Amino acid sequence: MGEKICIIFDLDGTLIHTAPALTRAGNKLLLEFGLPPVSVETYSTFIGGGIPKQVQKLLEFSNQKIVNSLEKYVNKFKEFYYQDPLYETRAYPGVIETLQELNDEYQYLALCTQKHEAPAKVILEKFDLLKYFSGFAFGDSIDVLKPDPRMVRFATKNFSSDRLIYVGDSLTDLKTAYNSKAKFVLFTEGYRTISVKDLNPDYYFSKFSRLPAMIRDIQANWHGRVV
Repeated sequence: MGEKICIIFDLDGTLIHTAPALTRAGNKLLLEFGLPPVSVETYSTFIGGGIPKQVQKLLEFSNQKIVNSLEKYVNKFKEFYYQDPLYETRAYPGVIETLQELNDEYQYLALCTQKHEAPAKVILEKFDLLKYFSGFAFGDSIDVLKPDPRMVRFATKNFSSDRLIYVGDSLTDLKTAYNSKAKFVLFTEGYRTISVKDLNPDYYFSKFSRLPAMIRDIQANWHGRVV
């Protein structure tokens, strides 16, 4: 066996389908201004940069002028979202079984998400996923967000491997992986707004059942050689 690897996962749009709950909160915010709601499909295109970015994109999409500062809109959104972050939230098919298999085989699993710790842990506990991870970086863990590589360094600070594989669904995740010198594995069924071809990930998959074999192949051929 070669050196141990660390597998880092994004949360929203990668492990968990969270768009319905986020959309619901966003539509409650729009209702405050008498604006029409947006669909889950539309709101999904706003996800990936953290809640402030989501709210900014939502308001811009809805032609709502941001008065004074974005903060009051973000706080109102959080109030709505934190009331029920589990609304129509679900794990993607095969996630639980795959995390179990990878955790048994590799041990070094980390989570790196823009979502704040409180709602993220509510979701992770709901789907009994918390136990599979030994490292975490949440949106309020440090003073930067993805794609800053310090997020990945924080999530993996207790691991002894510099061989990183990052699994995510978006351009932000791709940039995070490359900024962290990690192999990037794209989950194609999440919230990306760019084609797989244009993203040009190192690897990609649509079914979680295929991920463990892909991870083994990446490890076996790290830097183009068998380890």
